[in-house]
Amino acid sequence: MLLAALSMSASVYADYVQPNIQHEAFGKQKVAYQMNTGDDQEQLQIIKYVNNHMQTVGKENMEVQVVVFGAGMSLLQSGDEKLNKAIDAIRANGVKIAICNNTLRNKNIDWKTLYGVKESDIVPGGVAELAYLQQKGFAYIKP
Repeated sequence: MLLAALSMSASVYADYVQPNIQHEAFGKQKVAYQMNTGDDQEQLQIIKYVNNHMQTVGKENMEVQVVVFGAGMSLLQSGDEKLNKAIDAIRANGVKIAICNNTLRNKNIDWKTLYGVKESDIVPGGVAELAYLQQKGFAYIKP
């Protein structure tokens, strides 16, 4: 019985084999990702989701914004080289990072100290921006 259980669990860990997926083209997509976690591993995971999404659909078919507010502001404050490289990579692929002015004001953060942020990246409020983008046809993703 133990041998049967072990052999069944071994099959769960088999090497990945690319399936023959039949799926119609995704077409153009507009997507807004919420970034309000202060955990750097979660932040990297959200950036990975953005990258995977763009790779699957094709960056030429996507308009993507990452809306940063609350604890998520640490994404742009850490100085962590791995995070900064991930930020640079998504920006290079055309992803806009929208920065919440309410968070800047409430946490007394000078936007000029944030990694790679331009004044034009700042929006009045992160949550309001997410609602605004949804009204403009963006799908809302909260990983």
